[in-house]
Amino acid sequence: MIQKNVSLSKLTTFGIGGKAKYFDRVNTKSNLVNAIDFARKNKLKLFVLGGGSNILVGDQGFNGLVLKINNTYLDVKNGIVLAGAGIIWDDLVKKTVSLGLSGIECLSGIPGSVGGAPVQNIGAYGQELKDTFLSLNAFDIVTNKFVEFSKKNCKFDYRDSIFKDEKYRNRYIIWEVSLGLNKASPLPPTYKSLVDYLEEKKVKRLTLFKIRRAVLTLRKKNHIDPKIAGNAGSFFKNPIIPKKELARFLAKHPDMPNFPLENGDVKLFAGWLIESAGWKGKKYKNVMVSPKHALIIINPKGRARAKEVAELSQLIRNDVKRKFNIMLEHEVNFVNI
Repeated sequence: MIQKNVSLSKLTTFGIGGKAKYFDRVNTKSNLVNAIDFARKNKLKLFVLGGGSNILVGDQGFNGLVLKINNTYLDVKNGIVLAGAGIIWDDLVKKTVSLGLSGIECLSGIPGSVGGAPVQNIGAYGQELKDTFLSLNAFDIVTNKFVEFSKKNCKFDYRDSIFKDEKYRNRYIIWEVSLGLNKASPLPPTYKSLVDYLEEKKVKRLTLFKIRRAVLTLRKKNHIDPKIAGNAGSFFKNPIIPKKELARFLAKHPDMPNFPLENGDVKLFAGWLIESAGWKGKKYKNVMVSPKHALIIINPKGRARAKEVAELSQLIRNDVKRKFNIMLEHEVNFVNI
């Protein structure tokens, strides 16, 4: 049932945002089609809200129809996982680990929904969604049909996909996602902080459960629970540079951590850059940079406005650019800002 004037701040992990003029929770394909028909007839803009974990909604809200996808269908056969877009991502990881299926265990604890995972090509501790992704089903608002996307069609890149492209951003509504997981023993982690933690704890025989528990422990150490202080997780993307440029950076900053990628490029760490620029724990009006991890901007007392978050993020970007000649990109999606 379509509701009016629903507060979006209560539906985002940042705890920030105005009201949606119209709002609908969608459970079935027919619900989705009817909601889109309503928006089309009333000439309303559409916005699809997933888990509310990777967005910053403007203080003025959204003057259109916000759809919350609540499709939680789940089917697992021979390692093939078909998951509804409305499933909480970490609930899916927990379930697959319990079934002994490997491939997404390092993505434990990432907030948000299954439907949002391909949009962002979520990744952590050496794994990315694209590594196990098979296909997805989405509703095409232009053709008014459900369509299939292969891995190639999705054009996955680092924290990116076709669904973030300006030309397609509001065209497709992801309905379900298919993953191919492995019943074999998990591959040993390669991500340094995870490897170091497992060695420190003297974990010998690796299991999916042990890896998941280690990842959750590391995330708890670095991240702040949105229920304690509102936040949208990692606010900036880690910068990617060509390998040939690494020497220039290390000449000036020999302690700069970096991670080689399969394509030959090198990933730097936005959190390190922000902390090195002196922003960790810094306050700005009603927002602040997390004292736990400089990559996270928090709403510590629940009084922050979207405008303040946007201003702080720009101050950080400008300062990092001045000190390191790197312009950080937002990982968090801005809605009506």
